[in-house]
Amino acid sequence: MPKYRIYGFTLSSDIPLPAIPEFTGEAEADAFIRAASIEETPGFETSFRNWEAEPGRFFATFFETGRFRVSNGDTIEYDRFAEADDSQVVSILLGTCMAALLMQRGILPIHSCSVLTDKGAVLVMGMSGAGKSTMLGGLLSLGLPMVADDVTGLILSDAGLPQALPAFPATRLWADSLKRLGHESDGLPQVRSDLAKYYRPVEEFHDRVTPIRAIVYLQATNAEEEEFSRIDPALGVECLSRFIHRKNFIDGMKLRPWAFRTVANTVGQVPMFHLKRSAHWIDPGELARRMIDGIERAEAESAAQEPA
Repeated sequence: MPKYRIYGFTLSSDIPLPAIPEFTGEAEADAFIRAASIEETPGFETSFRNWEAEPGRFFATFFETGRFRVSNGDTIEYDRFAEADDSQVVSILLGTCMAALLMQRGILPIHSCSVLTDKGAVLVMGMSGAGKSTMLGGLLSLGLPMVADDVTGLILSDAGLPQALPAFPATRLWADSLKRLGHESDGLPQVRSDLAKYYRPVEEFHDRVTPIRAIVYLQATNAEEEEFSRIDPALGVECLSRFIHRKNFIDGMKLRPWAFRTVANTVGQVPMFHLKRSAHWIDPGELARRMIDGIERAEAESAAQEPA
């Protein structure tokens, strides 16, 4: 089966993953995606809407797509329904199922885009419509390599330092976002055959684990001017926790102590900022530059306050 690199591990899959280049190295697979026969409901300890979970195991059913099972941090299985095509199955595998797999592997999925700067990774979080895709486009236009387009893996190193794990070298963009960034959708693979959303490869991609420099909460507003400020560390845990991707799965798999420890340690070491976008259009590259400049100013102010 083809192998891929994603979030720092090697993944073998019996269904093609069009957004991810095949891995040609000799490393053995750490995790597997494969077709299987999956029962209608496994009866796990926690049941909520379309999913069930318990420690080390996760199950979900998606209407007109299939049933999915994630186990022990090394296996994703899918049982597709007759009407589902590959793109619909893969979107679940790389979305919901990947979030559950990452949690089982001790990787906290943060709903954020991220790039590499000269001092480490910068993560940008935000609600739907905040402009994360546009901000990522702006950051890439500055020549900063992408780490992740939508979900960044967060881990603590052996020394307890917060680090970002890379996703894969493609962005997932709606057709209108592609146009705003000056790109066309012609010839790009669709994320799902029933959505006008596309994978677009990126030329500059950082494929290694990276210390985290800063985390930015991006928010759209109706204000006349944009505002960039430091987030009080006392509010950081709540803010970062809000953007854990599929965070309800954490309680279902009994992972809350680990998740809280990871978030608290990150907030205690990484500066967090709040960028409120104005109501007026601004070139994405210019907005990205202002954000990086704001981070650099805050770092300089902190350094000036340190004892000689």
